[in-house]
Amino acid sequence: MPSSLFVRRYGLVCVLLLSACSTVDKPPPVDPSAQAASRQSARPSTPSARPLAGTPFADDPAKRTVYFGFGEATISHEGIETLRQNALRLKDEAQLLVTLVGHTDNQGSAAYNLAIADKRTEAVSDKLRALGVPRNQIRRLPVGSEHSSKEACDAEACWQSMRKVELIYERR
Repeated sequence: MPSSLFVRRYGLVCVLLLSACSTVDKPPPVDPSAQAASRQSARPSTPSARPLAGTPFADDPAKRTVYFGFGEATISHEGIETLRQNALRLKDEAQLLVTLVGHTDNQGSAAYNLAIADKRTEAVSDKLRALGVPRNQIRRLPVGSEHSSKEACDAEACWQSMRKVELIYERR
């Protein structure tokens, strides 16, 4: 039978974990025009932007996208093959940089979605590194449900299309 000290500690850990997932610090209000300007300067191209002409798979977004299951950060066999093709291009062209833009569906809290997006970009980054891509060619940008929250979804197929990491290229 577990000791009461163990039960208390376990309960405390559970409460702390649950409270960490349910609270989100809100930043102070910012002028929308200043906020938009800072986003433009601080962030690399996003999926809504046109891929840089002459970069790998610019005309085929499917070859630059890795999809994930609900709440998962495990890369599928199809995703590994996609990353293998991208890794070959990155290793051949040292002047290319890739930004891994991590997205989630809009079903969880903003904090949870950002954490999952970060885990997904980390998994993709780790796989690219394992395939021989130098660390200095990889950037990570987890955005969570920032873009997907604007879409109206009520079906699994739509949510599945949001759970992804996109590879956005630029030249140095």
